[in-house]
Amino acid sequence: MEKHFAAGLNFLATYTWSKVYSDAHDLLNFGSVGTTGGSNQNRYRAPGIPGFGIKADYALAPFDIRNVFHLSGGYELPFGKNKRFMNQGSVANAVAGGWTIVWSTTLQGGQPVTIPCSTNPTALGTACNAILVGDPQTGLHIDSNGKLSFYANRAAFNQPCLLGGSVANPTPIANSPTGCNPLTGLAALGGDPTPVPGPGFHRLDLSFFKDFRLSERFRLQFRSEFFNIFNHPNFNAPGLGGNGVVSVPGSTDFNSSNFGEIGSTRDAPYDPRQIQFALKLYY
Repeated sequence: MEKHFAAGLNFLATYTWSKVYSDAHDLLNFGSVGTTGGSNQNRYRAPGIPGFGIKADYALAPFDIRNVFHLSGGYELPFGKNKRFMNQGSVANAVAGGWTIVWSTTLQGGQPVTIPCSTNPTALGTACNAILVGDPQTGLHIDSNGKLSFYANRAAFNQPCLLGGSVANPTPIANSPTGCNPLTGLAALGGDPTPVPGPGFHRLDLSFFKDFRLSERFRLQFRSEFFNIFNHPNFNAPGLGGNGVVSVPGSTDFNSSNFGEIGSTRDAPYDPRQIQFALKLYY
């Protein structure tokens, strides 16, 4: 939706609702945390086992973002020459006239995160996804270690029991590990990938411009730009590592006291507010 008003106000608003299913993974996407890390190939649970394959990992895509809202716009302040207020004198116009405010904001939900099993149930090199058995109580909070964390309820995750017996007839071994779910078939490698959305992304950039009319040909513009003006950090998902980012050990292991802890932000280090000033000459 786009609207231009006669008084110098304009805005552009967009909203997207989407739901993406895929059996592909995206190593470059900061919402994407696979079951075992590393290359795309070993992010699948059992790509080489007949009857399993990558089709078993067809689920919500790691790059799925359900809700995305953008709002941008600008407003020419009604002060100074030929404006509604203070339309007088060169001094008043030089101080209050020619100002414009420009903003851009992004609000979007989190991308799904796959939590792996705490213990691999097979000795065949397969991967395993944790099973969601309750409410993980997601949200940023300080955990018992005094660290920023995203999952408040570790008991919301469980895993299949280890498999014993023969390769032709595998059987679950009860209570290995303690409290595990005795499952067979594909379920023995856990639940669907990407069951829980991670942290969202929220940001506001704001700019103030002022024009000085030097002559009919020349115009000088003062620009002050505030990126992430509220100094609001946007955090990566627990367990994210790579590209210079080191994940918190045990942050995706629901049996670890570090489970759910977040070790980095999504943009520049710590994603701080950035301010810049500039003068530009137009002719």
